[in-house]
Amino acid sequence: MDIQQLEYFEIVATTMNVTKAAEQLYISQSSLSQTIKRLEAEVGYPLFQRNGKHIILNENGFIFLNCVQKIKESLRSANDEMKERNQTVRRELRIFVGCASLYLPDLLVYLKGNTKDILFRIYQWNNIVQNSQDMDLKIIALSKPQDKVNSFLLLEEDILLALPKKHILNNKDTIQLSDLIKEEFISLNSSWSLENTITEQCKLKGVNLFVTIQADNPVILRELLRKNLGIAFIPEKTWGNSFVEGGLELRTITDFSMKRYVYLEWQEGYLRQNVTQCITLIKNFFNTFILNR
Repeated sequence: MDIQQLEYFEIVATTMNVTKAAEQLYISQSSLSQTIKRLEAEVGYPLFQRNGKHIILNENGFIFLNCVQKIKESLRSANDEMKERNQTVRRELRIFVGCASLYLPDLLVYLKGNTKDILFRIYQWNNIVQNSQDMDLKIIALSKPQDKVNSFLLLEEDILLALPKKHILNNKDTIQLSDLIKEEFISLNSSWSLENTITEQCKLKGVNLFVTIQADNPVILRELLRKNLGIAFIPEKTWGNSFVEGGLELRTITDFSMKRYVYLEWQEGYLRQNVTQCITLIKNFFNTFILNR
């Protein structure tokens, strides 16, 4: 049994399709099928349930897949540790920033001011990158709290209604969900976790927002709001103070509330010194510059 067999098995297990897996690996389907058969012979148990062209993991397969993923994680950790011990090139830190991007420039100023000789590679607005195992750190937003050993809750925040100051709803002492049914909304597109959270929470209340404009950038959304082209839901802390500055008001909905949870995540296993250092710095940044504002 070798690493290549394990990698081939993992790809087949995740694609559930030998043809697609072979295309990804740039090998023939017959060669891949033979590799899987040899692996099953070495393991001593069948790992897949086959039905014609269809192939799915059986119970043995799920057990083995979990083991393979742990082996790969251990190898990655060992490789990272050896790289750090034998470092002769500039250190890199890969960070996916999926939320709180308005604070990203200030965060980088803070990180660079408290670290030395690190190349920060920043990634945003890409679901493929967000799900990649290559990121050292991820700042993400979720609609519900999570309990993972390799994550830390940076902040919990309300999602409030952003209105142009001259909007008619600002004349009301209280705003209810029913007041929004005929209002025109501006939103981000579905590639943003914020938009998915808002849509999910509204549907639970039986409300479909009347969205007339979708943007792919928070800054554009703010300018559209200022021009009174609609209203929007925005996060109170990560967007609020800097986002509403000039011509906007944040209001609560008396019979409806939404929250989101901003987490810092990191890879399991061995963490390089610069990663652990930046975990502490990012926690401090959020506590000092966002939570206490």
